[in-house]
Amino acid sequence: MSLHFTDSPIFDDIMRKLKYIFILLTFTAALSAQNGIEIKTPERIARMLESMPVGNIPQAGQFQCSELSSTLMFYTEAEAGVTIQLGARLFSTALRKEYDPVIISFIERLWVELLLRKTTASQSSLLKEYSVRIVLGGYPLGSGSFKQLSQALDVINSLASFSITTGGNEIDVFMKDQAGTTLHIYIPASRDLLFQYDKKEHEERFIRDITESTVYYKQNVPELIDPTLTSNGLIATGGECYMIDSLRNDVFWTKNNKILWDAKSFPEESMRNILMGAAETGRLAGMFLDVTPHTYNKEIKKFKIQLNLFLGYIQQQGFRLYTGNMGRNGDKCQCLLAMYHPVYNYLHLLSVSFTPAQLESAGETVIKADLSTFIPQHNIKNLFQEK
Repeated sequence: MSLHFTDSPIFDDIMRKLKYIFILLTFTAALSAQNGIEIKTPERIARMLESMPVGNIPQAGQFQCSELSSTLMFYTEAEAGVTIQLGARLFSTALRKEYDPVIISFIERLWVELLLRKTTASQSSLLKEYSVRIVLGGYPLGSGSFKQLSQALDVINSLASFSITTGGNEIDVFMKDQAGTTLHIYIPASRDLLFQYDKKEHEERFIRDITESTVYYKQNVPELIDPTLTSNGLIATGGECYMIDSLRNDVFWTKNNKILWDAKSFPEESMRNILMGAAETGRLAGMFLDVTPHTYNKEIKKFKIQLNLFLGYIQQQGFRLYTGNMGRNGDKCQCLLAMYHPVYNYLHLLSVSFTPAQLESAGETVIKADLSTFIPQHNIKNLFQEK
């Protein structure tokens, strides 16, 4: 195997910028806090329900609204006794199970908003506001031969092919009907748009979901391909960075080609192996996180959670993981975990502070952590811009 030397990370720069993020988010939380964190019907859904020109809308279930459509069925979904979704039933059950439910739900929710607008001009205005494009046969809504939204519905009702392309700044939902007519729905890859929850509502749900999760950490060891030799003599695989060179998806190995675990000599790299999912599951036994959330809603309190449950939930959600060293203060080490969602284009940051003794402990040990949630990617690019 070929080995290449890499420069060591610049700790002071990442520490300074991370502290700025935490200060910014805490300040914003103080300005915009709500009383309590009760899970309720999202405000966006509540406003849509109020605008529907039909009575007796079920909390969860299907209903008709002939004033909006004589052919479409509408539906609501509920969670814990509250309505959380309102949409037009555009897609089959099989298709809904196969493709990303957030994207499918967004399109069906958007369809209701468009029908509530009634005129093509008003519908086009809403699409422009959202930066969404519905393109039928090469024409955006309101141009060329694409005069009415119902023409797009004709394609959906006669689907021959369907696909969703993600991974960039825009999601492309592609459809083609039996006659060969194509329909594209281009959607910005944005949490603020795709989800029915505003940021405070989404924070509440995220904290609730992660603290109630029963999904445990799974070891996932990457193949030892194209390794590099680090400045401190370890072997690293991964090699991808996230926005800055010192935040990487590296997994660390010994020169004997074994996953590194050396809490005394390499505590940061050992912790980073845990955070990347590469450590043996037994290494996490007895480890807890004492988490201080940095959220827009300051009513979200500190919480304690098993480390293997926190990371298990994150692994399940499809995040891309990156870690970095943040330096030492005496025997206190600090590492950063960046959890980036490539479809919805947002980021969570977890900073953990620990000692080598905590990693070696055979009993319960509590690791201090700071958690920032739902950070837009473009904000981090600005904050982490390297000079």
